[in-house]
Amino acid sequence: MLNKSTSYFLEGHSTYSVNLSDENASSFLLQNNSNVTLDLELSSKKNDIYFNLGQNSNLTLRIIIKHPIESVNLHANVSRGTEFNIFIADFFKNSISFKSIVDLDEENASSSFHLGVLSKNNENKNYDISFNHKVGKTYSELDAYGVSKDSSMIKINGTSHISKDSVKANANQKAKVIVFDETAKAIANPILKIDCNDVVAKHACAIGSLKDEHVYYLLSRGISLKEARNLITLGYLLPISKHFSKEDEEMIIELIEGEF
Repeated sequence: MLNKSTSYFLEGHSTYSVNLSDENASSFLLQNNSNVTLDLELSSKKNDIYFNLGQNSNLTLRIIIKHPIESVNLHANVSRGTEFNIFIADFFKNSISFKSIVDLDEENASSSFHLGVLSKNNENKNYDISFNHKVGKTYSELDAYGVSKDSSMIKINGTSHISKDSVKANANQKAKVIVFDETAKAIANPILKIDCNDVVAKHACAIGSLKDEHVYYLLSRGISLKEARNLITLGYLLPISKHFSKEDEEMIIELIEGEF
């Protein structure tokens, strides 16, 4: 058990950059009426991160996986009128276990988790994303895109739990993974736990290979098979980069292109 914790206070209308370089737990407190972008660099193998978000605020969390990380455990509590948006770009050569639990504790709290992930060789990338709707009039969204190559595995579990009496809660999940090679694997488990009527809950899941018609179209334009497959995959993974700074967007493009 970790016996040390480092605390960070976020406030105002600002962008923060923080490097978590040791295995001590880290906690972030977002003050009321704040609008903050937080760029986290994770450079320790194990990361335990806690967020407590005040009322009527907005926090955008951006993480690019670019170090050999074993695990990330993220837990957040979101208050009334606050929005917590998470963007993860994971194209690093490394197996990882990433677990995120977001508790929507008060009305008009909302959260989204956006993921772009690539696995290759024998990597195993496991993402377990949970949203707990504790009260009504709360919103959650999971939007995940992945590409699995060689003999690697991508597993995405999405769990949305709408508690009793959480009227007008809204939960949405979408996970799509391209299996690039015959020996590659992918699993997506959309899980909806609904304990209340008068809610909206939707999920969509798709796992498959590259579409032949897309490949043939590019081949007909004089592009090689390898280039066609790479272009389609790049277009599939690239959208996550638009949520990052211009400098980080260029880094993400280089990371993706370097794998093909």
